[in-house]
Amino acid sequence: MLLSIITVCFNAEKTIERTFKSVLNQTYRAFEYLIIDGDSKDKTIDIINRWKEKFASTEITFKVISEKDNGLYNAMNKGARNANGDFILYLNADDELASDDSIVNFIDNLKNSDDVLYGNTIIVDKTESQEARKALPANKITKHLPFIPQSAFVRTSVQRKFPFNEQYRITADYDSFLRMYLAGKNFRYVDYYYSKFYVGGISNEDEWLTYKEDIKVKHNNGILNKYSLIQQIKYFRRYLSIRYGGKS
Repeated sequence: MLLSIITVCFNAEKTIERTFKSVLNQTYRAFEYLIIDGDSKDKTIDIINRWKEKFASTEITFKVISEKDNGLYNAMNKGARNANGDFILYLNADDELASDDSIVNFIDNLKNSDDVLYGNTIIVDKTESQEARKALPANKITKHLPFIPQSAFVRTSVQRKFPFNEQYRITADYDSFLRMYLAGKNFRYVDYYYSKFYVGGISNEDEWLTYKEDIKVKHNNGILNKYSLIQQIKYFRRYLSIRYGGKS
């Protein structure tokens, strides 16, 4: 089997059906769909079971694991360990594949040398406004993640070798991809919109945590020296003054 799509969820009754619909509507269906549920307490499991019946009449292999986990990245690592496909695509329980041909495009463009095949993403905000966001060259990864993870297909053996570091709350995906890149894994860009990524409001606390974790990821991977750390701090201070102080 070439591909495993993994959806991690917890109490996702309000959004998970749009994710299921986008997967079920794919014109290419010879793949595995793995649901990792964190022992949801709402109606998520009922929804999963209802959709399981719909998937049963297709070539899609639909599997569910529902048990308590230790957070998002713990669940994502569990998904990778249980995946049977040669490649993995993580699709969150509030996101969608951008078109019915997203998986066909992946299959048509995949090369034997690819470790990570990534593309563009449609960003959807709380008002349902959409922004088409192009991915950047992979060498930008030492500064920031140049693509949205929901538009990245990762070789399963590579993902297992570079699992998500569960000490991070927000940036473990960046850390994982950065370690892959620094180890010489082959990243290749395809100019295609693979997914729709839904964003919510980010609290000040989460924004600050993201920044701190970003610095920690770079430091732990040896790409943050004293000079670049000073520049990062100056940049963030300027950002804070513009956003919250009205100064430039």
